[in-house]
Amino acid sequence: MTLNPHHLAYNIVKIPPPQEDEKDKSDPLERAQVVLQLPSSERLKPSYLHSFGMTDNHFVFVEQPVKINVLKYLSAWSVRGTTYMDCFESNDSMGTWFHLATKDPADYLSSYKFRTSAFNIFHHINAYEDQGFIVVDLCTWKGHDFVYDYLYLANLKGEWEEVKKAAMRAPQPEVRRYVLPLDIHREEQGRNLVSLSYTTATAALRSDGTIWLEPEVLFSGPRQAFEFPQINYSLCRGKKYSFAYGLGLNHFIPDRIVKLNVQTKETWVWQEDECYPSEPLFVPTPAATEEDDGVLLSIVVKPGAERPSFLLVLDAVKLTELARAEVNTIIPVTLHGTYKP
Repeated sequence: MTLNPHHLAYNIVKIPPPQEDEKDKSDPLERAQVVLQLPSSERLKPSYLHSFGMTDNHFVFVEQPVKINVLKYLSAWSVRGTTYMDCFESNDSMGTWFHLATKDPADYLSSYKFRTSAFNIFHHINAYEDQGFIVVDLCTWKGHDFVYDYLYLANLKGEWEEVKKAAMRAPQPEVRRYVLPLDIHREEQGRNLVSLSYTTATAALRSDGTIWLEPEVLFSGPRQAFEFPQINYSLCRGKKYSFAYGLGLNHFIPDRIVKLNVQTKETWVWQEDECYPSEPLFVPTPAATEEDDGVLLSIVVKPGAERPSFLLVLDAVKLTELARAEVNTIIPVTLHGTYKP
């Protein structure tokens, strides 16, 4: 994020990989560089940002209506004795904006003004280009209220019925597919610009020059979220794909692992009583040719058990258990992880 008296901008930063020369011990972060700046819709109120999308040729940045009040932030602790969380605001009138930029050369495409109804977003699943369109799959929470406001510990450690009531008031989760057309002509105003045969997502040019997007819903259940998504990154990152894996949240409580076919919307589930898994990590089978040929790894917590934590290994095709490695200590519930062979 860059702030100066004239504008506030979101920075996309390029971090080079570590040098192969073992003698070079330099920190890659020291060689990081800002490759692109994207404007904020409000000068002193940037949107909360957790991730962005990339295709082979484009960056996709979603600007959501959950805002950080910079003036409140600068005075939060020293003047007002408040926290970072007290600096968030929700803009109930802006909806959600999609910003588009090219990667090489890095250039913000200011003429593409994509708009849609309000939602919260933390995680992009994947994005790819197909026949003149950019397809973007997201884990969303409907509405402009900030999801974090419903995740305070006081709201989650009460009786289960109270937890469910709080979740009923919160923004509701959906996995959505948005399609952004790259070839837009003014004479096509009001007509659906999306011609891809495999999606019901739409895009329509409005009289004010904005392109209004309506999504295709890929996954939606009553208070059942699909979050912390993973794909076969080595094979499908930035490419058309079929499968996503995620952590299933039941009224915000992580109690299952879910596989989603984004083409057919079919799902597979692993679940066990009193077990709370973490983000599933996909590890492909060496020399695999199929997208879902591999295993999923997840750290699972099972309170009260003789061995209360274990590493779960699932077959990524059917989500059947292959193995588990139990330990005699409690491992805290995790959010993100990585697999290093």
